[in-house]
Amino acid sequence: MGEIKEVTESEKPTVRKSEALALLPLSIARSSLFSVAPKGPMSQHRVIATAKKGVNATITYTGAHLSMEHFRLWQALLFIAEQRGQLGGDEFVVSLTDVLHHMGKDYTGKRLKKKIGNMLTELYGAVVTVISDRVRYQNEKLIDVGDLDLETRLLTVRFGERIASRLLDREILRNDIERSREFGRHYLAIWLHGFISSQASRSDKKSTKHTFSVDELRRLCGTQVKERRHFCQDLERALDKLKVSSETCRPLVSGWEWDNKRAKEKVVIEKVHTLVKLLEESPEVARERDQVEQGKSRPAKPRFKTQGEINSPQGGLVL
Repeated sequence: MGEIKEVTESEKPTVRKSEALALLPLSIARSSLFSVAPKGPMSQHRVIATAKKGVNATITYTGAHLSMEHFRLWQALLFIAEQRGQLGGDEFVVSLTDVLHHMGKDYTGKRLKKKIGNMLTELYGAVVTVISDRVRYQNEKLIDVGDLDLETRLLTVRFGERIASRLLDREILRNDIERSREFGRHYLAIWLHGFISSQASRSDKKSTKHTFSVDELRRLCGTQVKERRHFCQDLERALDKLKVSSETCRPLVSGWEWDNKRAKEKVVIEKVHTLVKLLEESPEVARERDQVEQGKSRPAKPRFKTQGEINSPQGGLVL
């Protein structure tokens, strides 16, 4: 889930107004929350470092460890809600079979049904706060309502309006869910798809090259692979998958290479042009900014002289 550090409950993440800010891409925030590791410890007010350099936003998370399986379930439910026009405050019911289809899975028995139920409960308990000098999403839940009836195999779900209006891009959602179905259990490929797609693209829409440290990618994706060489092998397989096109999606990666084939310390990735969904300015911060701007634009109020200033000599010869 990326590098994390403990903070006390009373501490609130703040950002100095003087710091330069680059808006936070949604997929970067997502990549920080969901890990390729299948298991991990609970988080209690943990500050998660974002992968994007130059971004002074702080993400704080409380809840269970979120794996790529949690992400695929969350993504499938978002996609279904968007398709039905029920994204943003409306409660809806969907069959488990439909959800599993969008996750790229087949219904195999009670064990999978129980696992989906547990993950839904953990998503419901997940609380996220994003703070910067332009963004303030405090104590936002990934799912407002989440319940699975084990007998009828029906899920009842509701997403908050802020997820729909500010934290989601529908075009990116459609592209991502198609890819995640194709990648199956190759979690690093799913994670890399969101991470790489959020990197900067050229204004002329041509391919862009980005260089990443292997150790940095290991830290950010939260892998539990201990041997570095084993992670490099997994990384190679994942990047090769991102080069393959499908019936509905073009390849994200047009090419990649090691900067040094022997050392394999850095990987150079050439990505195609992608649109990036940025976390929009939250209403609370927008109001504060407008108030500050209005205060700057107002003319200074005239100051009236005191009686002492009026009676005091104004210069010249006094007889």
